[in-house]
Amino acid sequence: MTDVPAENGLVAAIDPLVIGGSPLDPIADVEANQPKNRARVGSIRPSAMLYTNGIGATVDLPHLSVMPHGLDAWEPIYDRRPGPAEVIAEPRLLELVRAHLGSQVAELRKPPWAPEERGHAGSEAIDLGIPGRIFPQWLRCTGCNMLAPVSHEQFSYVNVNRFRPDQAQFLHRKCTGWGGDGKQTSRKPKDQPAVPARYLVACTNGHLDEFPYGPWVHRGASCRKAKIPQLRMREWKSNIGPDVQIMCVSCGASRGMLEATGPKAVDKLPHCRGRHAHLDAFYACGQPGRLMMLGAANQWFASTLGLLALPREEATSAADVVPLLLALPQALLAGVTVKAAVPMFKMAVGAQAQTDALDDVDEDVLWDAIEVVKNGGTIPKAMSAERRADPLTVLGPEWTVLTDERKYTRHSGSMDFRAVRREVPPALTSIVSSVVAVEKLKKVNAFIGFTRIDALDRIDDASARVAPLNRNGRPTWVPATEDRGEGVFIRFEETAVAGWEDQVKALPVWTAFRDAHRINFRRRTSKTAGDIDPDSRFPAPRYWAIHTLSHLLIREAAMSSGYGSASLTERIYAWPAGEGQDPAAGLLITTTASDSEGTLGGLVDLARPEKLGKLVADALRRGQRCSSDPICSHRLPTDKEEFLHGAACHFCLFVSETSCERTNRFLDRRLLLGLTTDPAVVTPGLLALLTEGI
Repeated sequence: MTDVPAENGLVAAIDPLVIGGSPLDPIADVEANQPKNRARVGSIRPSAMLYTNGIGATVDLPHLSVMPHGLDAWEPIYDRRPGPAEVIAEPRLLELVRAHLGSQVAELRKPPWAPEERGHAGSEAIDLGIPGRIFPQWLRCTGCNMLAPVSHEQFSYVNVNRFRPDQAQFLHRKCTGWGGDGKQTSRKPKDQPAVPARYLVACTNGHLDEFPYGPWVHRGASCRKAKIPQLRMREWKSNIGPDVQIMCVSCGASRGMLEATGPKAVDKLPHCRGRHAHLDAFYACGQPGRLMMLGAANQWFASTLGLLALPREEATSAADVVPLLLALPQALLAGVTVKAAVPMFKMAVGAQAQTDALDDVDEDVLWDAIEVVKNGGTIPKAMSAERRADPLTVLGPEWTVLTDERKYTRHSGSMDFRAVRREVPPALTSIVSSVVAVEKLKKVNAFIGFTRIDALDRIDDASARVAPLNRNGRPTWVPATEDRGEGVFIRFEETAVAGWEDQVKALPVWTAFRDAHRINFRRRTSKTAGDIDPDSRFPAPRYWAIHTLSHLLIREAAMSSGYGSASLTERIYAWPAGEGQDPAAGLLITTTASDSEGTLGGLVDLARPEKLGKLVADALRRGQRCSSDPICSHRLPTDKEEFLHGAACHFCLFVSETSCERTNRFLDRRLLLGLTTDPAVVTPGLLALLTEGI
């Protein structure tokens, strides 16, 4: 992969830092501008840092596997850049991050990106990108199957083309192959590439370690013939699948990897050493180790927080501005020593945080707010654990803005937000109360850690199992990104939704869904969550119906908006009235991009009445039919079944996981359309009347 400006350059330092007998220091080598082997090995997009290839994950490159380092290793990269780091000024997101990681978090920083080298003189001297390490350290020669860590210097690191970091690789020099009898063959010597060994050891506390190949093949003892034994990994097919053998050439011992799998593997694998490879540190653990394959889907689950950047209320006093100032780097505030410097401060904030939130703030008000912060303006009181885990903490303010025309039009000319009310299509007036074309929006995201083996929602948000981002576990900043785009918001009539919801709650079908959710919750959640009430995590019928419509609209919009369905995402606002909260029934379909230009208007154009009416009608017509019917339309969990959907499958409703906020759960076409089906599973459809005549 070559670097492009919209991506984060990835720098991997070999650890132990030995290449050819001398240490590799990316910063020193770059500044000297005479590196024999370059440290940059690839690039990833900013969004990938949060969702697929972030800190602690293994990034598969063409010839290597690397792991992005923790935040401690990022500091030297930021220190080399002129001026303070770029930040995202979003007080709501910062408050939420502090609720999870502590009040010491002061900034939401954008990851350092390495400029494209071609045409950027001296770009390497400005930035290196994201630091990383080779992981796993154990490599296997593709010619002779030799197995050794990079610290044994059996392999040579080669990365000499500054414009082709994807060619970085390890080579086994003058390899002559291996005949399988413990001796090398007499083949002509040839350089052979080495690839990462595939086995790792993980635990539920987020630790990840190298597989102990030496102790494994010698069954916990030392090699009888050599202090540093020569190991080989051999694989061949058998009648029970691939068989991998680890062999010691020095003493002749061998052991198969099949012993590391199955129910008895826990007694044979070592206990976890508490290693966080991304921090180059070990912590107390002692959990049973589990075999993990390199690149396995359950090796890394990101823990992220995200919300829409909303237009703020008018800043009429210093107190209104203080939360935004607290989200800025304090170095910016320190430079404002006199009131006359306020205009320059506004310009610096616009450049550093890429926001115009302070442009229309009166200079007197802003100066008063700066003095409040400098004189010890307090950080807002940390939110409670209950509020932190409540989805309404994020969704509530968004719903309030999108349903109030006065609020979303007040700042519709800003850099980050613009929304316009559209007329409701005549065919939808009985169920839809308002439509908003969100012509410009910004979504901000923060990365606060990761888990292994189990995703965060499966362990009851247990913060103790979230791997830390730095060594002391109390970062003063976290990586964050911002995505700009467009969207369509639809609000439904509350009276119609509430009346339909009361009918559904009394049906046996709803009882079956609730029972399945209880079983699923107990099976998927860690033992540490035994005191959680499953019903508190069970969405109301309105969520099922609106979520189902959202999926139908995403699939239909992909036909006419110019975006693929995987590029469209949903936000569902659906909860009944409760203690201290008003009801909500609506959906927002968006598309976002990480570049500053955002998107091109193909989605927001669908909010026009003539197009939206046709879009909904076509989506409902397609939803009435599924190639898996009648099996799909009759599906209902019974007895011990735990799936969390009804009439829904890949043919009619499921979308990519980048689009769905609930991983294709809580979906049922019956609840939306009232399908003609078995009387035992029939339900009233929220939009059944709209399907007549379609």
